[in-house]
Amino acid sequence: MACTNGKCELSASVRQLREAGMEALEHGDLVGAEALLRRSVALSENGGGVETATAHSVFRLGLALHEAGRSDEAAEEFEKALTLVRNRAGCGSKLYQNILGHFAAVLPARAPAWECAAAV
Repeated sequence: MACTNGKCELSASVRQLREAGMEALEHGDLVGAEALLRRSVALSENGGGVETATAHSVFRLGLALHEAGRSDEAAEEFEKALTLVRNRAGCGSKLYQNILGHFAAVLPARAPAWECAAAV
């Protein structure tokens, strides 16, 4: 697929910020991870990124927030990521199932086990 309207550059920048955020998280820098991941999300949303690409960043922001002990905020980000993926790729997509599975593992009381059935 050919690049048009700067989408390849946008995608690369979003991915770089997301990867840097995850590296910061792996090194225990929760503040740095959150900042980088929020930038990744904002860049993707403001630049018109593909919903699944935005969802990757939103999901990882949720992971960082969960690691920081901010469960309610993490759940909101997981829910947002699920909505983005469902809208673009559907409930049966591998990404959707991965996010939902992780959400259910770390915040079982908040994970929407019913969401796919209700959305179909």
